[in-house]
Amino acid sequence: MSPVSPPPAAGGLGPAAPEQLGPSAWGAPRGQPDAWPTAAQELLLSAALLPDERALEAWRALRPQLRVAEVDGAAQVVLPTLHRNLKRLGAEDELMSLFKGVHRFGWARGQILLHRMLPVVGELEAAGIPTMLLKGAALVSSQRLDAGLRPMNDVDVLVPTARAPAAIEVLLGAGLAPVGGVPPWYVAEYAPRFVPSHGFDDGRERQLDLHWHVLHWSCQPDADEDFWAAATPTERLGVRTRTLCASDELLLVILHGLRWNAIPTYRWVLDASLLASGLAGPVDFDRLVAQAVKRRAVAPVRAGLRLLVRVADAPVPDEALRRLHSHRAGWIERAELRALMRQPRRRTAVQRMVIEHQQFARRRLALGPRPKARQRIRLARESLGIERARDLGAALSGGRPGPGRPLCEEAAAVGAGPPRAVPPVSFGQHVRLGAEEARRYVAHGVWLPEPQGCWIAGREARLVLGLRRTPDTALALSIAAEGYLNRRRRRQRLTVIANGSAVGARTLWEAGPALLGLRLPREVVEGRTTLDLVLRAPDAASPAELGLDDDQRRMGVFLRGVMVCQPPAVALGTHLRLGQGVDDESMLAGGWGEPEPFGRWSQGPLAQLLVRIDHPPRTLEIECETVPFIGQDGRHLRADLLANDHHLASLDYAHERPTVQRWPLPASTLRPGGELLLTWRVHNPASPAALGISADRRPLGLFLRRVSIAPAGCPDPGPAPVGASGRERP
Repeated sequence: MSPVSPPPAAGGLGPAAPEQLGPSAWGAPRGQPDAWPTAAQELLLSAALLPDERALEAWRALRPQLRVAEVDGAAQVVLPTLHRNLKRLGAEDELMSLFKGVHRFGWARGQILLHRMLPVVGELEAAGIPTMLLKGAALVSSQRLDAGLRPMNDVDVLVPTARAPAAIEVLLGAGLAPVGGVPPWYVAEYAPRFVPSHGFDDGRERQLDLHWHVLHWSCQPDADEDFWAAATPTERLGVRTRTLCASDELLLVILHGLRWNAIPTYRWVLDASLLASGLAGPVDFDRLVAQAVKRRAVAPVRAGLRLLVRVADAPVPDEALRRLHSHRAGWIERAELRALMRQPRRRTAVQRMVIEHQQFARRRLALGPRPKARQRIRLARESLGIERARDLGAALSGGRPGPGRPLCEEAAAVGAGPPRAVPPVSFGQHVRLGAEEARRYVAHGVWLPEPQGCWIAGREARLVLGLRRTPDTALALSIAAEGYLNRRRRRQRLTVIANGSAVGARTLWEAGPALLGLRLPREVVEGRTTLDLVLRAPDAASPAELGLDDDQRRMGVFLRGVMVCQPPAVALGTHLRLGQGVDDESMLAGGWGEPEPFGRWSQGPLAQLLVRIDHPPRTLEIECETVPFIGQDGRHLRADLLANDHHLASLDYAHERPTVQRWPLPASTLRPGGELLLTWRVHNPASPAALGISADRRPLGLFLRRVSIAPAGCPDPGPAPVGASGRERP
């Protein structure tokens, strides 16, 4: 997938147009804004779960709306239970045979899944890693539930938090791999910071979801001790393992179900109804209430039980509801529930902040009573990096940059400090920022790398490159990057800090590949064995914030790779050509577009080349062959040419035709080591889009074909051979 449109997180949705509201679930209006069941979905659940005539009434109200061709995966999960209930109540319908077929298919698929994955659970136990089945696998393993009534897409298995890395090794040895092509090191090192589980599959759509925590709501180091202590032994297919006790399983089902998901998750009501009826053993509602209070999850548990009573007439004691009501949930818990139930692209900035704050707090606050206001303020300041009043402006854009920032519900940023051993790179070596390279060079701040590179995670990323040779001159830094722009974000800025010194800023003007070049001054890199790069992207935003899809990762600039070069030594009198088929990246110091057949366009107000001249004569001449972008009659393009900040010429172009110009260049303008930085300062660049020529939004100035530097008085070597026009039309 091209990074021009943000890639989904593992298992997520792809990008959507700004006006697109998302896929339409069965029984819901297009773009269902939250995870609460709609009226039609509640009728489906009631027809499947109510024990008496009310189920038939719900079915009669639902039947005219039920078109088989429109039923999605979420509704299909309910059909086997609906079939059983309608048959028990004596209902007859032509769809009953279809429902029976869905039941048989679910049973067969579940058996195939269990026969593949339960032996893997046995391998975990044989390796000395305790296991526990969760959710569907736990319900089916009781053997009191017909497996066809509980279709499964995966087997959820919990292991102790500290044993997760060892469990991953066992899964890899059993032929499973992380879903989505995610590297195992990411699952072991980073995923536990932000999510309680990650999926593994065998390449045949059979998946095991490995948990190191039971709940999203409780991810403290000791969060699962109560669950392990109350676990119930079980055996299935000769594999001895454990399941949660009935009250803990009901807690998990409710909290897992009350979260937004692109595929509606109202099937949790089926599981909760079965548990409340005592299928997996009697539910201790006193324990359920106590665990909800201990984990500061009163608001969702109370809301879930009320829905369960209303839709399925579940046998929930009134005393349990009264006790939950007496433990008044804090405002931030209620706000978190509303935010989690909301479609991500519809969440407000405050709702996103609440979710991120709660994620941060649940890993630092001990289980127990609600924290005091002073503790909340301390946690907020810590998570957002607010130390003084001027830091408040950064709060809405993800807080202070650095290791572990920004937070996200569905992914972790790679890097948590300087890499232990930074592999050295040679001058001119392209460092592609794929998965393994990012692991080696990223100190903090990129999302999980993709085949072509990685997104800056939020507002800042830090890369550390070892240098194979200690530089004694200025260097040219090239960053292959790509912006993510749309109608709400017209540009993306990137500021570069090298070895603690700000060296420049660049702007991406279009959603496509770009090569950003900068000069690293001699005093910044001289004598250094490493290059410490901080890349700041102040315009970072998530696709959800931009209203494009439900991916919540804040994305800065997409980084394809970096390259550090010593500026090339120029042989006097030769042509320095730009464009495709030549190695010009080593002299690009910023402001140029992608190479084209005969040269490069300058983009924006500044474009620079960096070269070295060994043993220069006293006087030199510089010759350039350029084509200006005029675009419309009567328009002039104006620019200045500077050499190491020495003004060489004022340029005024009125016609779009190749122009060869020559100027004297005093040797006194060269920096030590013969360094020459040529700067074209364009006063009025314009995009073809702004002039009504095309949809190209690049702010174009000069198309540079070649540069020549020769001793003064040297005959003109003649233009380099080019095609018919000598440039690419924008």
